Amino acid sequence: MRPPEGGPPCLPDHSEQVLSALNLLRLILIIDSRGSGLGKLFREETLRKVHSEWLIPLRPIVAGVQSENEKADSENGNQIVCSLNPVQLVLYRCIELVEEKMKGC
Repeated sequence: MRPPEGGPPCLPDHSEQVLSALNLLRLILIIDSRGSGLGKLFREETLRKVHSEWLIPLRPIVAGVQSENEKADSENGNQIVCSLNPVQLVLYRCIELVEEKMKGC
């Protein structure tokens, strides 16, 4: 889920890709939490890694870009804030789901 060159994603340029990856993760976490016949899709170690190495570091990046663009008070800034709102919502839901699953491991 990281860019090919490593490091954090370039936001807002890659917000669509980040949102797609987060939505896929959210779907997998929801399916896994329903106890489907597939068994556990994530081991505890993997959940902790996703939480600490991707979700938590992404939170201040998204918040920072949103904050900068809210201050800009321009048409472009407003568009960026609007494009990042779904990313932030799905990100926070993924964090909640991962934390719930880690408690249950």
